[in-house]
Amino acid sequence: MTKFYLMTTAGLLAMAAAPATAQVSLPAEPDPLVAVDVDLSTGALLGDQSVLDAVVEVGGGELLDVYLGLLEGSTGGTNFQLLDGSILTALETLGGPELVSAFESLVGTTARTADYVTDQSNSATQDSILSATANSVASVNATAASIGNSYALDAAANVVADLAQINQGYGTSSVATVYNAVSEVTETAASIGNTGSFNADGALLDLSIDQNNLGGQTSNLVTIQNMVAEATSTAASIGNSLAVEMPGGSKLTAAQSNSGTMIADLTGMIASTVDYTATAASIGNSYALTSLDSGIAGNVSSSLNQWNGAGQIAKVTANIAASTNAAATAAAIGNSVSINVE
Repeated sequence: MTKFYLMTTAGLLAMAAAPATAQVSLPAEPDPLVAVDVDLSTGALLGDQSVLDAVVEVGGGELLDVYLGLLEGSTGGTNFQLLDGSILTALETLGGPELVSAFESLVGTTARTADYVTDQSNSATQDSILSATANSVASVNATAASIGNSYALDAAANVVADLAQINQGYGTSSVATVYNAVSEVTETAASIGNTGSFNADGALLDLSIDQNNLGGQTSNLVTIQNMVAEATSTAASIGNSLAVEMPGGSKLTAAQSNSGTMIADLTGMIASTVDYTATAASIGNSYALTSLDSGIAGNVSSSLNQWNGAGQIAKVTANIAASTNAAATAAAIGNSVSINVE
């Protein structure tokens, strides 16, 4: 345990006018002084002048105030910026992995933790229908989406979240379009039983997630296109979808179970188009994880179980003429996991 002293009054710090080149100066005789005990078993000094300067260079005076509050143990949950990759990189440059570890430990013990418990249950039917005609326009974006349960969390403070979703309803999404002389087209028919999205750039997450889909999901898309420069058509049916982006040091335990049949059907009649992409995707369970700043903060802890007990059907019917580039994909997937470590 290392003890150092840090002034906390308004006269503690003097910074240069320009934030990009701001410097921090401690007075020769600070008054009053606050004793701060920080576990620095590695010998790294979180209150060293070079560390304070680095905090200012990364986030200016406001971030420095939050950082000083951390050292005092009185941040009140306003430390959402402190696990940003830029400040972790600066600390690693100054003191190596040991300084980063000591800093993360300090953030973890003083940060406010928000606790969310959410249960979602749907047993009704969802139908979305879209018909569109466009002629001589710059761009078109058309979407029909049917979703049983949807949850999204964008975290600024450390979060503990328990999410349970159960969907028994059937979802159907239908898109029918006719385009002529359009520069850019994006169209989607999507039916999803349960969807969850978690995002945190500078806060630790501790997640427990249970998704259970029993209802069939169907997406149909029919499009007729002539003289379209760039077009993307997508029909997607998913039982359970979970997407998580969080920094290293976070934890996730999840379970996905699907027993509903997924059907995605896309029909396209395309003429005189430069670039056309058609995708029909049926997925029982889908999980995508991105671990941020893992090279500095370490990887996340992820535990996932997926069960799929129903069929997936994906179909693309494409009639393409006098076009430059075209790509068509039909994908039927029971369980899908994607992990990206940054």
